[in-house]
Amino acid sequence: MTHAPEAWTLCIDFGTAFSKAAVAPCDAWSRFDPAMVRPLMLGERDIGANVFLLESAVFVDEERILFGPAAIERAEAMASRKRTALRSFKTLLSVSDLDRALNTAAAGSIDPHRLFSMRDLVVFYLAYLLAAIERAVAADPILAPVENFERRYAAPAWRGADSAGLHNVVVRLFGEAEAVAEVVGEQLLSVRGIAIKSARSALAAARTTPRVLDMGLVFEAPAAAAYTSIGLEDSAAHMVVIDVGAGTTDITALARRGKRMEELPEARITLKQAGDFIDRVIANCTLEATPWARSQAHQTALWNALMRNMRDIKDSVFLDGRAMLRFEGRTINIAMRDIEKDTDFRAFLRELTRAYSRSLEVVRAAALFANRREVQAIAVGGGSSAPFVQELIRRKPPNSAKLHFTPRPATPEWAHAREFRGNLAPVFPQLAIAIGGALAPEGMLAVAPAR
Repeated sequence: MTHAPEAWTLCIDFGTAFSKAAVAPCDAWSRFDPAMVRPLMLGERDIGANVFLLESAVFVDEERILFGPAAIERAEAMASRKRTALRSFKTLLSVSDLDRALNTAAAGSIDPHRLFSMRDLVVFYLAYLLAAIERAVAADPILAPVENFERRYAAPAWRGADSAGLHNVVVRLFGEAEAVAEVVGEQLLSVRGIAIKSARSALAAARTTPRVLDMGLVFEAPAAAAYTSIGLEDSAAHMVVIDVGAGTTDITALARRGKRMEELPEARITLKQAGDFIDRVIANCTLEATPWARSQAHQTALWNALMRNMRDIKDSVFLDGRAMLRFEGRTINIAMRDIEKDTDFRAFLRELTRAYSRSLEVVRAAALFANRREVQAIAVGGGSSAPFVQELIRRKPPNSAKLHFTPRPATPEWAHAREFRGNLAPVFPQLAIAIGGALAPEGMLAVAPAR
């Protein structure tokens, strides 16, 4: 019989398109029990979306602030009036002068009232995310009795040399968000969102009495590697991981040193092109190949239709090499071979290949130096199924005849367990960061909690 542990770790992955969170026992990496890995059901169960994914979006309406799916729906309805939702929080957090970017007033298309800074809207979203996490924890029979969690979040290694500076700003944002969530309460999770007047009052209270939080930081690629390295004690001592998210592509490598799995920092690379970039390439290629959609109105409508259906389009293009979209009574064909001819895509693929090759060379040298022969490669993230990514993890670096390079599937067998009701396995590559971040031992953290 499995007994629930006393100490738990919660990891938050506030992704570019979706936020995720997972909980695991604090000693789970060394004493792994899949039954104790708890991905949190952050989303609503009755709106058709996968319950493990929470859409990263905030929309400032006429009198209210909306979050998640409600924000996306309202933004689409208001697109003709040049209104947009705030998304891509991680892209904002990656800028070099983060404090200045956060204190900048939101654009009129995002906040027509000119009431909020970018910092305010990020805090509101994080408050919504924290409320969703609290609801998910309360609904989990194993986690509901737990009073405290060791908390950490996952982020790309945008500024590896300045991780502490980034971390301090993000932790302050979480502290303000927790104070806002305590004031506003369950209204954050309502499809009607919160009244702007209530939001401003809660924000003022949060600034007066912000919460002081103790959180750890784990970089995304090591987080994915932390999960995938479990159970490899008797096989691969070295591993390379490529994480293709929405906003960034992260590459890292790990080596087993006795009972520890340590990152090889020389192999760490972050590219600021990933899934969102591929979405734009596909949409632009489609617009260029659709001569009858030349007016601004037609192009805008087609672009919006492509973005609404982009996940299905990419799945079909990556799996079958082509996809179809019905638009205004016409059938539009989208082919992978056309995307591969795009100049921007070819430049991205060259950069990605060079970056992955550099990481592979670091792994090759480390494995040969340690007199080890097995190296495993894995791709995670929403873009991990792309054929060019799968081709990368099958590569062998030059001068590696003595080594065995083996690609591994991103989704483990236990993700198909009955208790997940078929929801986990399809999105496991997207959840790997949150799960791996919860499992990662303290030695893999970029910043450990102060305690």
